[in-house]
Amino acid sequence: MKLIVTRAHRLTLLIVLAIAAAGCDKVGDVASGAGSATKTLANKISGGGSSEQQTNNQSASGIIGQSGSDSDGEFPDEEVAEDVPGAAVAESRTGDFNLVFEMSHQSCSSCGIWFDSAELVIAHSQGRFTARQSGSLLIKEAPYFQGRFSANISSIPPSSTIQSAILYMLLNADEGISNDDFTSSISVYGDIGGSRRYIREITAQDDIKGSGYSKANPNVPIDFTAYARQVE
Repeated sequence: MKLIVTRAHRLTLLIVLAIAAAGCDKVGDVASGAGSATKTLANKISGGGSSEQQTNNQSASGIIGQSGSDSDGEFPDEEVAEDVPGAAVAESRTGDFNLVFEMSHQSCSSCGIWFDSAELVIAHSQGRFTARQSGSLLIKEAPYFQGRFSANISSIPPSSTIQSAILYMLLNADEGISNDDFTSSISVYGDIGGSRRYIREITAQDDIKGSGYSKANPNVPIDFTAYARQVE
């Protein structure tokens, strides 16, 4: 079978080819345009993200600056109660130097220890404090007698340091302590912060006879330095 191509057919074919060629160009333009649009959109997204991040950073910086001072952005100083070392302890101290003497061991049924008076001598870094108490301080287990000594040492400057606190107890010349008594002992209690506390023991052998007591030297020095520092 012979294919007969007429002039009309050729013209039609050329038109079809021309239309096809024109369509390809348009498709390419569209594709190119889409690519450009995609790139532009990507640039906008990238640029917009940086701008937004920068804006957020600036906003955050502005907030910190407002929270602190107007000039350097630091936080304002808070009002804090000043912590003074020993302040709480100082409030509970009244300067009351109160001692109670109780016989913890009595060497014989009639034995006791009898002081006529006592004088507290405190040496501190800014001077000297003394307090004297006269009157009987008879201490016995049975029948029960207790001795007491009281003084207020609040006049000692708080800034001073107590170096020593000695209570000189004057034994009665006639019946202060038996010549044969080497075993009696006295428990001493003191008031600290409103509570009764054990302070120390006074023994006939070590603290009275052992300190050089005699009829000619009736003063018995008892060390209460640690206690004085607690109630100062």
